[in-house]
Amino acid sequence: MPPFVFMAIFNSKVLNRPVDSAEIRRLSPEDLATIKDELMDAIHGINEHLQEVEDFGKRHQVPADEDWKHRAKKKLRICTQFAARIEAIENEQNQCSDETSRKALMYSTAYIRRLHDILVDEFDPEALQEIEQEASELARMDVE
Repeated sequence: MPPFVFMAIFNSKVLNRPVDSAEIRRLSPEDLATIKDELMDAIHGINEHLQEVEDFGKRHQVPADEDWKHRAKKKLRICTQFAARIEAIENEQNQCSDETSRKALMYSTAYIRRLHDILVDEFDPEALQEIEQEASELARMDVE
């Protein structure tokens, strides 16, 4: 690891605390959504301010304050990087959730198939048909 590691920090007004880039993964889903909204508002606001200053400078032939523009663009980069990381984390979480749901469905399907195979071995066909019919009616009532 290099002796100096740059860690971006976003001072969240909504969360009322600074959030560093390494901390993003530890935020709750609610805090992630909150800070993402705040970041998107900041990105739009900074872009609007930069455009206003540029338009004003063109209209009045006044050069923009380069230091201010540099600071604004630096804040814009930080906000954009934070928002991109949060979006990537949200996408990962959604994919994990989808994968978990898919595996649960596969397990459920495999379980039902195996259970049916065992019941076929244990019961005569007529008794099994009655049990399946009763289970079907009970499941229909559960869903309705």
